[in-house]
Amino acid sequence: MRQVIIVVSCALLLFADLAVAEVWVDDFEGDALNEKWIPIQWVPWANEPWDWKVEDGILKGRWPNWNAQFLFLEEYPSPDYTMQVRCRIDNLHQLHGYGGGGFFFRASGTGVEPGERIEPFYSFGINNSVAHFFIYHGGGFEFKATHPEKHDFGQWYTLKLLVKGNSFLAYVDDKPVCKLRDRLYKGKFVGLSMGSHTYASFDDFMISDQVDEDALSESFDVLPGDMVLTVTWADLKVW
Repeated sequence: MRQVIIVVSCALLLFADLAVAEVWVDDFEGDALNEKWIPIQWVPWANEPWDWKVEDGILKGRWPNWNAQFLFLEEYPSPDYTMQVRCRIDNLHQLHGYGGGGFFFRASGTGVEPGERIEPFYSFGINNSVAHFFIYHGGGFEFKATHPEKHDFGQWYTLKLLVKGNSFLAYVDDKPVCKLRDRLYKGKFVGLSMGSHTYASFDDFMISDQVDEDALSESFDVLPGDMVLTVTWADLKVW
């Protein structure tokens, strides 16, 4: 992983304002996974093979079981950030119909230390061919926002996520597709994830503490074509 520090300065009249951006980039061009990444197996009792590996300049994940698998980035110093990655879902379990990949963020911990829990956390990605936000808490997934456009398996998509305070805005190929406001969880851990019964590929990961606040403000005024969902185990409401 290459860590890039970008210094931006701007002057207004006689006053100078100096801002330093923390930007971490990984293009997965090395021979192995960078040490900044922490692979976590959420289901330690599973016997099926699973892995995250770098191959031909691409990060490849494989998980043929239930639940999700996570690749944690070491604790990021800023609570607000922009994340971006290219993602491709390489196959979908034909029987169970689950699968996907994308980001998780504001996770409570890595699960590395005894008694440390990953959940609760937020997630955004392409799952079951559609883009959506969900929260994992209380032992289950709660879908919070989705976009109905279908995305094909085997095709690369660029996912981008803006996180600022309680506002989250997500893009697929530079198109805003989902938004969410939620103040419940403020964990410090972020990373990449793949869903149940999924083979997924990732490339060109970036995280920066610079967030386009204008885009966030405009999106929460209007975001054409989106559909907000609240899902419980018993009912589904669309409005």
